[in-house]
Amino acid sequence: MTAGPGPAGAVWHRIARDEGLAPALTALCAAVLPGRLPLGPHGHGAVSREMLLKAESAWYAGRPGPLDPGGPEVLRTEQLPGGELVMVRQEVPTGAEYGPGGAGTDWSAGLLWVRLGLSEALRERVVAHLTGRTTGDVPLIRQQLVKAAVADALVDHLEIRAVLTDAMPGELNPAAVEDLHRQLTATDRAQVKLLGASGYLADGPGQTGYVSELVAEAYAMAGRAEEPQLTRASAAGGRCW
Repeated sequence: MTAGPGPAGAVWHRIARDEGLAPALTALCAAVLPGRLPLGPHGHGAVSREMLLKAESAWYAGRPGPLDPGGPEVLRTEQLPGGELVMVRQEVPTGAEYGPGGAGTDWSAGLLWVRLGLSEALRERVVAHLTGRTTGDVPLIRQQLVKAAVADALVDHLEIRAVLTDAMPGELNPAAVEDLHRQLTATDRAQVKLLGASGYLADGPGQTGYVSELVAEAYAMAGRAEEPQLTRASAAGGRCW
């Protein structure tokens, strides 16, 4: 199953938007990496509890391999709408090939669909928040600068959706994937600012956007191999907003 212009990407997008990050990742993994625990090039992963329990082997640096006997190290957990997300890490065996390989392109494109769905859900929350807040008896959503910021997010979402829809399976190389992840991260950060202080609460709507960014960092394929400590610090909880 591929995550290109067919229905699969749209399915994962819808699940992420309507149900949450953990159910979307579970569905994506079941489709493109059944029975495997997806880990990034430095051995980090952001997975649902169901993915962790059902995994029979690992998929690291784009290549299949064994799970550690006791399972991967659990760095932290996040309670999000739709279920718990678990941040894990496992040492990548020496000699593991670097690069997507096999189902890697499907997983990479699928992650973008998932993050897009989350970002669109965040936009809906932002609009609802701004509509319910007033200044001088005028809803914040009607202020020119606020409307422009929401419109910018919508344009970003439409651009990313167009790229994903038009891309043939395997067409997006790691650099293109990273560019789209950066665009989604920038859009989410801008949207969280519109929520005011509530956007930065651990149980607020901005938390899903923050964890979505950690997912992108964990599976980044265009990063340099000499940056594992930076990646590990981010996955372990270094908030960067």
